[in-house]
Amino acid sequence: MPTLDTEYTFRNWDRSLVCKPQHFYQPETEEEVIEIVRNVSRAGGTARTVGAGHSWSPLVITDDTLLNLDHLSRLVAVDAERRQVTIQAGIRIKELNALLPQHGLAMANLGSIAEQSIAGAISTGTHGTGLRFGSLSTQIVGMNLVTAGGRLLQISADKQPELMAAARVSLGALGVITQVTIQCVKAFNLYLHAEPRPFDEVLRRIDTLLQENDRVRLYWFPGTHVIYVMTLNHTDQAITPRQPIIEWFNNVALRHDLMALLIRAGHRLPDLVDKINQFEAKVGFVEENQVARSDHILNIPMPPRHQESEYAVPVENTAEAVRLTRKIIEENNYKVTVPVEVRFVAADEDMLSPAYRRAICYIGAYTYSEHFAQPFFEGFESAMKGLDGRPHWGKRHSLTTAEAQQVYPMFDRFNEIRKELDPAGTFANSYLRGLFG
Repeated sequence: MPTLDTEYTFRNWDRSLVCKPQHFYQPETEEEVIEIVRNVSRAGGTARTVGAGHSWSPLVITDDTLLNLDHLSRLVAVDAERRQVTIQAGIRIKELNALLPQHGLAMANLGSIAEQSIAGAISTGTHGTGLRFGSLSTQIVGMNLVTAGGRLLQISADKQPELMAAARVSLGALGVITQVTIQCVKAFNLYLHAEPRPFDEVLRRIDTLLQENDRVRLYWFPGTHVIYVMTLNHTDQAITPRQPIIEWFNNVALRHDLMALLIRAGHRLPDLVDKINQFEAKVGFVEENQVARSDHILNIPMPPRHQESEYAVPVENTAEAVRLTRKIIEENNYKVTVPVEVRFVAADEDMLSPAYRRAICYIGAYTYSEHFAQPFFEGFESAMKGLDGRPHWGKRHSLTTAEAQQVYPMFDRFNEIRKELDPAGTFANSYLRGLFG
């Protein structure tokens, strides 16, 4: 049995969620995970799993048993012919990014942040951008899942397609993922072009931008009239020579440290927020051209701490969703000091994926200030739900069971599978019991 820590207190990334589990384990082998789950099941207890704690929704909150898989991060196998890599599920994405190029491989797409564990990222539907690419979960073709009672299931997309469609984005409700097999691609470079463009022009041309580019990412600072347009395309061009001092200035000094300082200043001096945002847009939203390894382009430095709500709306509703978000901020005079982020994802077949069977646009509404976070997110959610939106499972949201049944066609089937694998609710917490019953 791995070391038990009864003094551990969990705090998520921005410290908005806190819990003190009775038992905290960091198993080092799959066998230890099986033993922990078996003992929890026998005692009639509950267990949740935590990775980097990067979620804003209370998925891991528990007063019983909490597992962290940071010690399960080893490479299991590489199938060079199929370009598949099997890895233990606790590996952080930044560690995976360092490992894959050693085998000439890369993930087909990545999200903005590389701090999450691979299991946590797929379980919450974490995504990148690009209408030709699915969420990270779609790259998983096999996994090991420890279910209630300590039963080990070895699932493959070929042999158990329905179970895989449930297990990829599972919210941790089916069991503990201990190992995943990733369908990788040949390592590749991306050409990044970024420039500010007029707000209305970008929204008028959104369809063209999506058609002409592999990946598109948009940022808009409230109080400004430009959208920062980033296009990212596959290229055979040579990597742009690295300039460490300039990279440090742009990514650390300018886009993190200065941004954090200005965010805090805007919180204390709300009347200056528009001027602060305009300054940030002017110094940060500059034209940029760069060729680099895919993960170096797709991942960005960790932003300053903030609150997030993010919704996936049908891609045809993109322009309306962005305009509604701007309207909510401006009409209520919310002093938002963090840019609104817009990304795009291809349709998939994962039961609880926000991209289930439809191409989507993700709209991210972020704020540092807690003064208006609740009404801001409530108004944002209401507007996005009106556009047939589905929330990102790892962000702040208030989706009810009835709403989930309405927007997720496979919600009830997923719940049936959950009950089959976990009839006693070993992997439930108050959030999941409220969602699934």
